[in-house]
Amino acid sequence: MKRTLKAILAAVAIFALFGLTACKSDAEKLVGYMEEMADIMDKNKDDCDKMAEELSSFAKDNGKEITELSKKLKDDKEAEEKYKDRVEKATEKMMGGMMKCADNEKVMKAMQEIKME
Repeated sequence: MKRTLKAILAAVAIFALFGLTACKSDAEKLVGYMEEMADIMDKNKDDCDKMAEELSSFAKDNGKEITELSKKLKDDKEAEEKYKDRVEKATEKMMGGMMKCADNEKVMKAMQEIKME
């Protein structure tokens, strides 16, 4: 359980701590992806298997771009500050579902499909 919860919290921390970018449109995209993930987790917090299914589909559709954007957008403190409130709100929105589904292997696998730098 601790390892699973750590993996989920690490994924959230990665999103919360990454530098977003000087390129406004790319930063907006990456924050938008985080908000989409938060919506998936929030709406499925009472059905972990459904959450896993939707997160896996989300990762297949967007994972490559998320990885590319996170590499590209690393370490831009100005953009990070600009989007700080949205990132914090999305992170808070994720917490309920993450806590409820921390032991679900399918959710953990789906989260691992989204690779952030």
